[in-house]
Amino acid sequence: MPSRDFRAFILHCFGATRHTDPDSASPIHGWRNQRPIWVGQPELTAQADHNDVLRFANAVRRTPQYQQSNLRDATMLAWGFDDNARNVANDLRQRAELDLSFLRIDQVRIGNNSRAFREHIIGSSTDRGDYSEFLTFVQPPNVEVGMRVLGGRAVKFDAGDTAVINQGAEIVNVQWDFDHNGRTFHATPGFSFNRDRSKKPTLIATHKFSRTGKFSVACKVQDSKGGEGTKFIDVQVE
Repeated sequence: MPSRDFRAFILHCFGATRHTDPDSASPIHGWRNQRPIWVGQPELTAQADHNDVLRFANAVRRTPQYQQSNLRDATMLAWGFDDNARNVANDLRQRAELDLSFLRIDQVRIGNNSRAFREHIIGSSTDRGDYSEFLTFVQPPNVEVGMRVLGGRAVKFDAGDTAVINQGAEIVNVQWDFDHNGRTFHATPGFSFNRDRSKKPTLIATHKFSRTGKFSVACKVQDSKGGEGTKFIDVQVE
């Protein structure tokens, strides 16, 4: 499917309006409730990267809504987002320049044993043959992390206030990177797929840092619907 047709289809599924000029080279492909929307490429393996984020962010900052109405929210829709895209978006958010939401496009799987597909069809009206009902938009959890310094270079982190956005989803995994390099997430050994006594993911982690100084800590949370969100925080270890 050509990119233009794919973007028009995705915008329709998302309930957004197309850009007034669909042939425009602007990275703003549509609008929903005055929020700018960007749509990725049609290939299932395509992922948004940091250049996509920067081009979209620059276009949003040039809009009258941003300059006159203090608009800071925008949405990117794609099959996937690489780590660099997430890092750039987090940097923009921390600088209060733009609050980007990443929504992953997903297909509702068809199959005789697919409970998700059956439930989706039961809850959707397909009499008009609207194939938009066969797509879903997977939203990332809203990851919140609190911390408490324990002394002796030990810090306790708590992701218990994290909110899962996808309907019917629950947290299935929490991973921690206690020395994030600003580019790629690498879970610190022993801090992923941990479970408590009831076999639920552990939301609290205590880590003793190897030295004093400033560290970037990343907490990645994944839910049962495929949503994934990451929170980055700076920690000064005394």
